[in-house]
Amino acid sequence: MNNDKLLSADLFHRLDMLNAVKDMIFVIKADGDTFCYIWMNQAACYEIGVDETIYGRQIEDVLSPEQVAVVKPKYQQAAAEKSTIVYEDTFVTSRGSFVRETILIPICFENETCGIIVAVVRDVTERKKKEQERQKANWELENEQKFRALMEHNTDIIFELDLHGTVRRVNHVVETVLGYSADEMIGRLFIIFVAREDRKRALRHLQKAIEGGSEEYEVSVYHRAGKKVNLQIKNVPVIVHNQVAGVFCIAKNIMEKKQWLSSCGERYRKLVEFLPEAIIVFNTEGKIMYINLAGVKLLGGKQKKDIIGNAIWKFFRNAAQIAPKRRKQWQNSSDVQEIFVEEFVRLDGKPIYLEVSLSSVEYAGESAMQGIFRDVTEKINYEKQLEFLAFHDPLTKLPNRRLFFDIVDKSIIEAERTKSGLAVLYLDMDNFKDVNDTFGHDIGDELLKQFAKRIKKNVGEHNVVCRIGGDEFLVLLKGVKERTDVHQIAKRLSTNIRKPYRIKHLTIRTTASMGIAVSPIDGTTSKALIHHADQALYQAKMKKNCYRFYSF
Repeated sequence: MNNDKLLSADLFHRLDMLNAVKDMIFVIKADGDTFCYIWMNQAACYEIGVDETIYGRQIEDVLSPEQVAVVKPKYQQAAAEKSTIVYEDTFVTSRGSFVRETILIPICFENETCGIIVAVVRDVTERKKKEQERQKANWELENEQKFRALMEHNTDIIFELDLHGTVRRVNHVVETVLGYSADEMIGRLFIIFVAREDRKRALRHLQKAIEGGSEEYEVSVYHRAGKKVNLQIKNVPVIVHNQVAGVFCIAKNIMEKKQWLSSCGERYRKLVEFLPEAIIVFNTEGKIMYINLAGVKLLGGKQKKDIIGNAIWKFFRNAAQIAPKRRKQWQNSSDVQEIFVEEFVRLDGKPIYLEVSLSSVEYAGESAMQGIFRDVTEKINYEKQLEFLAFHDPLTKLPNRRLFFDIVDKSIIEAERTKSGLAVLYLDMDNFKDVNDTFGHDIGDELLKQFAKRIKKNVGEHNVVCRIGGDEFLVLLKGVKERTDVHQIAKRLSTNIRKPYRIKHLTIRTTASMGIAVSPIDGTTSKALIHHADQALYQAKMKKNCYRFYSF
């Protein structure tokens, strides 16, 4: 076959679908020791600042000598071994230092010198930082019972190796997958169970983990019966007191991987299957036809069969309430849509936020939709938390001064429209400092929380309670018809505040002073009402345990 025709037009059509992927994807023609660019996606063009004019040029013409020194040996290794190579390297630019993960997938080889290598490159700087932080937090927990539960209830094989590669511990899954009992493996070198042709590579990855790295790779391992079992292994260094004390090998059995594409589709599958983004393909009725490994994990499944065959709507939050227009967006699109965020629910019931990019594809001879999904739950929850904290008191979860002023202003407008009144109560707990000084701030904080709940319970759900700081609270009473309405609420509130508070082993009694301003008589703006309620509070605090209305 002519090497220039190794990539069919159909495959290039499939590759063009990958322009929506954020990772850089390069297709390299390998001819002996020469490696030329023949295709790259839009992310790759943008990142390295080139366009299609570099097609046919060698990597030495595009990359710096330092980059070539790192990249070219990896391409040579992939071409020589005809196997997938995964490696990480660090790039230093004017924007800082970045860690990138590269997957080299050799395909279409017909002889010893010519072929195609597909490279998938992603920025894993943040992931590496998070991995290091997570490892430090996890392995410093020296609780044997928790660790044993992790070992025994994991569906993957977990080996614990010392710095010489000797098996110190292994969970029971090893017997199911490899036929060995734990006792038969403990005390023996892990490498003797690895197929001879993979031992050199396995040792190289083990050494990198001992040096503090964390990598994934595939090897063949001997079953007790003599057959070979393919495992995908992630090596994680065991950090104790800031030093590597051993290595955990987390191994997945990947023998049951199925071919889901024809010859040309198989090359596409190799790209998609190992992408870190979740890829889901579903037909125009929403039935899921394909999902990659990252997608299975994202939706809380253990195997592909847990997901495939289900409707994509099954994973939507409030699926029954999806508007027809929104559902149509998921069922038909001629071009790649703008990225949007959707709320999903995993199989285990956990809600997650996913960043989604949809495009139309052809799958198994019929029209379908392909979605690229990225988990942004942590980011969305963090943004929600920041928004909540911007308008709420962190201790009592009540609105803060900023939100309260806004609510009062809007309520004044509504009161004018409905010809009703409203009132503002300014409360200050009497002698709260004595509680803090006598029992400590923990007891004081708990008293404030119970005090806030008691206010909210006695003024009703339709009214608004705010903590403005310390032991001071504001209450907005809506729909006030007569001054006697405010009297009744203030009297009831004062009576119930005086009831004892049970906090741990203590019984605490307290009272409150209240100042009251009524709109529109005492003011027609939030600032005026709160200021006049504060002046009335000053009068009430002279006597304490009472309430006073504002008067000129």
